[in-house]
Amino acid sequence: MRALMAFEAVARTSSFRTAADELNVTRSAVSHQIRALEEQLGMSLFKRDKRPVEMTEAGMSYFPVVREAFDKIEEQTRIFTDDSMDHELTVQTYVTVALKWLIPRLYDFEQRYPQMQVRLSTSYLDWELDRGNVDVGFILSRRRMNGLHSSKLFKSGLAPVCSPKLLKGKNAIKTPEDLRKHTLIHVYTAEEDWQTWLDEAGLGDLKPSRRLAFDSYVMALQAAADSKGVAIAMWPFAAEDIGTGQLVCPFELQVPCKHSWQIVCETAHKHKSKIQKFERWLRRQISEDPTVSGFPSGEPQDPTI
Repeated sequence: MRALMAFEAVARTSSFRTAADELNVTRSAVSHQIRALEEQLGMSLFKRDKRPVEMTEAGMSYFPVVREAFDKIEEQTRIFTDDSMDHELTVQTYVTVALKWLIPRLYDFEQRYPQMQVRLSTSYLDWELDRGNVDVGFILSRRRMNGLHSSKLFKSGLAPVCSPKLLKGKNAIKTPEDLRKHTLIHVYTAEEDWQTWLDEAGLGDLKPSRRLAFDSYVMALQAAADSKGVAIAMWPFAAEDIGTGQLVCPFELQVPCKHSWQIVCETAHKHKSKIQKFERWLRRQISEDPTVSGFPSGEPQDPTI
């Protein structure tokens, strides 16, 4: 490394003396390092009879490679150094994910990393990572994103949910065919969800009595809890409402979503300490959550138990 540093300095300044002053060593020490490097490579790097010093053809070929290597080392060192002083993490995700799953768990992250401050950037609509304004995204990846590093977290699933009230009465939901008598609640940005589930249930041509549409899952779930119809839910983000008895899964069939949940950041930032900490924590939360693998079906639980 000392020999490479000496070579880079002489090549850049065209002077053994200037390079020696810059490296805070003697001129003879620089000359010795260059000679050792030339012996190791088996070729001359400088024309020593020229003033100022000129590189040989081999030296001119070698210099940009060495310079680029030092530039990369300096750049990554700066990232690590800046990262050690950066304690604010901005996470971009959907409103439903934030309200129904992430926010209740952030207290644990703050307890583990008390020096970190988490900010959430949410959206009701489908979006790409807000580069330059957020550090990391927890998103449902629908397409490949150029220039971004992404890592799969889990494959979610879809299932109809409704108020327990719809399991009783004149038009009680007992089989998937009964959905024809009810309003189906859709989400604008995920119109394919219902069709994916209905196709798997053998009801691809089903025409509901009425249709409602919202711009987020959280609004669709609330409408379902208010007995406005049957929503298609994505686990684990309706698990809390099912656990409290506000919603119930009327059928056993739960269908895998076509897309995977991913953690996403800019490729140049994937080694940042704060992003790696958040990803490790997020994966731990996912692995410890049994509802990630699906919702319980059947009668709702008694919230008083």
